[in-house]
Amino acid sequence: MLDLRQLRDQLDDFAQHQTDRTSRRAAQRDRAEALLRVCHDHWRAVREAVATAQPRRLVAQMREPPAAVHAPPERPSPITVVATDGSQIYPDRHVEPPFFLLNVSQVAFQYGTTEDAHLDAVPSLQFREGVDGRFEARIETITTELVSALRDELELGSLLDAATTARVADRPLVALADGTLIRWMVRGMDHDALEDELIARYTEHLEGFRDAGLALASYVSMPASTEVVNLLRFVGGDLEPEPPVGTEVSTEPRLDGVLDRHVLDMVLDSGERSAVFGSASHIQGEYPTGTDISFFYVNVPGAGGGEIGRVEVPRWVAEQPMLLEHVHATVLQECEKGEGYPLALSEAHEQAVVRASEREAFFRLVERRLRRAGLGPIGSRKRRSKQRPRV
Repeated sequence: MLDLRQLRDQLDDFAQHQTDRTSRRAAQRDRAEALLRVCHDHWRAVREAVATAQPRRLVAQMREPPAAVHAPPERPSPITVVATDGSQIYPDRHVEPPFFLLNVSQVAFQYGTTEDAHLDAVPSLQFREGVDGRFEARIETITTELVSALRDELELGSLLDAATTARVADRPLVALADGTLIRWMVRGMDHDALEDELIARYTEHLEGFRDAGLALASYVSMPASTEVVNLLRFVGGDLEPEPPVGTEVSTEPRLDGVLDRHVLDMVLDSGERSAVFGSASHIQGEYPTGTDISFFYVNVPGAGGGEIGRVEVPRWVAEQPMLLEHVHATVLQECEKGEGYPLALSEAHEQAVVRASEREAFFRLVERRLRRAGLGPIGSRKRRSKQRPRV
């Protein structure tokens, strides 16, 4: 039980902290704006300097002046928009035998026509026979990170299937994914062969989009990326967290805590998108040529005020102006329909999400099936106790 009365003093401190933060952010905003002007005016020289320095932190790669602004284009009509999303029931050590569930949706809209929308979701129960052999590890030891990576892989494959099925000759199509197309979470599993396999299988789907000529993009709401900010910090000479001992410290405010969306919010009006940047993630080196990920920011209108969203596309999409315009226009229209978030992704989420009541119904179904086979209950006593509070 949460006692809100005990939080009153802490909330007062929190409000004061936010007031101080707002004052500090104004000085950082002025600093960022000045650095962006310098970077914009000398972007080729800055690009060469970054390439020579090879900084340890991720610095956005420039392909055009970084403060460039692109007006919102008209979305073609008719157009096909497809989307997927996924959810999961993670392995639970209080449940025997071990398994996990992936549920991935497919959504397809044919805008500008009278054709019906396609809405569907397919659940996939994963247990020993389909898992142990592939990963050289028992399913009991499979982590939530691996389950999430498998869900992302299944989502992208499902999105490719949905796009291929819904495609209409001579009609533009944009396929939307939720979140990042960069496999940040894969590296760090302490299993090099598994990490390599996960990246290879994921990028096979990226190649499928490229080979089919299908425009793929992902949308990140409220992004926390700092690659553009790191570019400005490089220009300002304060990219490293702390200057070396004995170095004269600049009196200019550092950009710690500033995000890319804070910087681009100073540049973009409603509907406009930023320059296209390339990601310097080392994982990108393992992506096949042309499938490495580029990104731009877009000022998305919405009820109660808009937001700066991040849109990621494979490089081969970024290098085709028409496809890039289709992505830009589609994201804007979808966000307008979805009151600030792409409607197709919202519908995909609704199809994929496993709610608490559905989760419990699923576990009851599993338990009945196992009992019918002469097996015992699947939940530990602790799990069953949580389901039946006594007070």
